[in-house]
Amino acid sequence: MKALRYCIMLILAGLAFGTSFAFAETKELATIDGTVISETYYMDRVMMLSDRDRVSLNKEKFLDRLIDEELLIREAQKLNLHDKEEYRNRVEAFKKNLLVDLYLQQYLKENNTEENQRKYYEQKKEKYISPETVKISVILIKTEDEAKDILKKAQGGEDFAELAKKYSKAPSAPKGGDFGTRSKKGLRKDFDVAFSMKAGDISNLVKTDDGYYIIKVTGRTGEKTSPYEEVKPQVASEYMKKLLEERISELRKAVKIKIDSAEL
Repeated sequence: MKALRYCIMLILAGLAFGTSFAFAETKELATIDGTVISETYYMDRVMMLSDRDRVSLNKEKFLDRLIDEELLIREAQKLNLHDKEEYRNRVEAFKKNLLVDLYLQQYLKENNTEENQRKYYEQKKEKYISPETVKISVILIKTEDEAKDILKKAQGGEDFAELAKKYSKAPSAPKGGDFGTRSKKGLRKDFDVAFSMKAGDISNLVKTDDGYYIIKVTGRTGEKTSPYEEVKPQVASEYMKKLLEERISELRKAVKIKIDSAEL
């Protein structure tokens, strides 16, 4: 988005000043009635593309795109579009956005360093704690008598997955009752008992509005803190957001701001 904004700024500048994007000291990649598209300008525009777009760049098509821009600028100049108030207003808006982008890039380059990100991670380590989880399988039976009978089979050593496939009315029945791995926050309250069970344990009947559940804990993981390298992108993003919010807050405190909401 920033690159696109900057590209448009260059085109707008061409409209206003009638400039060709030429640099005499570099190779001429194309000319349009004497107007030069230089290697320097071409590479500058390539560098404004996203990393993904640069990887898949078709050089000839991109040069054609720059030629087309020059032709469109000429047509716009013939119509004196650069003299219109709308054009001037949009140029000013783009100039402001560009300055903001450049400032933020420089500010983040100086402050959003890996060293500072690591410090932020150490200060906020509790944010990167993975909660305790349980992996469970369930069997849902609609009547209490049948549920007691299936529970007896399960606790007696019969294969839980096969019992689920044969008797369970839950959506997980075709998968042998596999309900997945959940944290306490992500598990329905009715199944909280699973967190007091060990791997391999089978619960007593759990009565719910759906019927009677039998729960088997097939695995569990304890609470753990994710190492920095695992959450590095998340830390970088969160620290950047923190930096920007703090910087804006500092700037706002340094000036007097008056807002007339009635005029909005």
